[in-house]
Amino acid sequence: MAGHAPKRTVGVSLKMYLDLERTAQYIRGCAPLGPHALSHNVEIFIIPDFLSLTAASTTLRLEAPTIRLGAQDCFWEDEGAYTGEVSPAVLKHIGCSLVELGHAERRRLFGETDAQVAKKAKAAVRNGMTPLVCIGEKTKGTVEEAVAECKPQIESILEVTEEEIIFAYEPVWAIGQPKPASAEYVVSVAKELRKLCGTKPVFASITKGLASYGHKAEFVLGTASALDPASKTVIISTASGERKQTYDILVLATGSRTKGDVPWKSSLAGYEATRDGLHKMQAQVKAAKSIVVGGAGPTGVETSAELGFEYGKTKEITLITSGAQLLTGVPAHVAAFSENELKKLHVNLVKSTRIANVSTTADGKTVLSLSNGEKKVVDLYIPTIGTIPNTEYVPKDLLNEKGDVMVDQFLGVKGVKDVWAAGDIVDCQPGQFVYTEKQAAAVAKNLDLALKGKSPVAYKSDGDPMLAVALGRSRGTGRFGNTKLPSLIVWLVKGRTLNVGKQSALVMGTAF
Repeated sequence: MAGHAPKRTVGVSLKMYLDLERTAQYIRGCAPLGPHALSHNVEIFIIPDFLSLTAASTTLRLEAPTIRLGAQDCFWEDEGAYTGEVSPAVLKHIGCSLVELGHAERRRLFGETDAQVAKKAKAAVRNGMTPLVCIGEKTKGTVEEAVAECKPQIESILEVTEEEIIFAYEPVWAIGQPKPASAEYVVSVAKELRKLCGTKPVFASITKGLASYGHKAEFVLGTASALDPASKTVIISTASGERKQTYDILVLATGSRTKGDVPWKSSLAGYEATRDGLHKMQAQVKAAKSIVVGGAGPTGVETSAELGFEYGKTKEITLITSGAQLLTGVPAHVAAFSENELKKLHVNLVKSTRIANVSTTADGKTVLSLSNGEKKVVDLYIPTIGTIPNTEYVPKDLLNEKGDVMVDQFLGVKGVKDVWAAGDIVDCQPGQFVYTEKQAAAVAKNLDLALKGKSPVAYKSDGDPMLAVALGRSRGTGRFGNTKLPSLIVWLVKGRTLNVGKQSALVMGTAF
């Protein structure tokens, strides 16, 4: 068995049962449950009436930031002449992170259809909220009949979004009845409904993201093999051969790849190879009894924490680093906190030790030769020893000794005109998501200014260093300058979802 219980989501909709004062009292009474629930990997949500949302948001933000705030409905448009409706954009601004949709009462009293609920779910996702979609069968019958009736309710939602959805199942025929549906029946139906939901995709379609631009945008799948700034051309290797692409303005954002056979970054061979690499790693982790993670940077620490959280009591998890502390470069108290949390997760730590050589035995085990003379034989070795910028196509005079693109204070590539860069390949900041997101917004702004004939705005890259590291599924650490970030803040900002909730908005272009 795994070392920790799986994540559970528990919540309540207050409907119209309480007035403003009693709603406020109820929420204050629930606030102390937040930290306790988090320590048991339980996520709590509260859905009050619309008029209580603003006050509830303030209370939860100050007293229980781990408890999610939800709304009881929303409209499918963000703004317009829709008297009486509630904008999902406003709900997000207030502080809601989820929206209850398609409740049996709304379907019965207001005639809501699956199509309308799907449009609302799409609007909630568009505004960065999680749809909590209520589903259930009206007619009492067999498990198979219940699944058949709920199937179109689920499929209508999955057709409009690939983002996180919470489906709340309840047999409609049992609501308000003297005898509820049996636990055995509900569990059996829910088990079959989960099969319809499948697994959450970790990839998003770029072509779908560009579809709204019509003929103004073209997606070319290939690998950049050469760049000639003088002639303003890029050579792209595609499945059908080489393509010579000319440009007026060029943005370099080709990212990086990992050192070693690990799926931390997208494969240059395409998303299929990345997907297969992830599945391979999952199978290896599941089968292994002993695992060594090499390298104690952010990726190594996070990987070790995830493994410890899930398998710390049943597998031997070891983190080996050549450094004297974890997360080299961070303040000592941040490193010490990380070390203590990993120990709580039953992760063994070996510091000031380098992995000098890696070999494989005839039966598939890995032999690690350590700098202290020890040899360690393990089922699985996971290296987290850095990345390589994907800049082989860029002229060498535009790169530094590490292969990073050299940029100026505006994120323009030094030494050439009309070429910009952002992300893991630039030399001005570490390759972290938090910086890439800021750089993308800065480049977009400067491109707009350049097209309008205006001067670009300098990008501030010399601020206090930032780092957030998730430590399992309920803890975290990090730094802002020399200040340690509170564990709760890191969990809220990163650890809770590892930013996967931002994927759709980034691909669709609505994140900026």
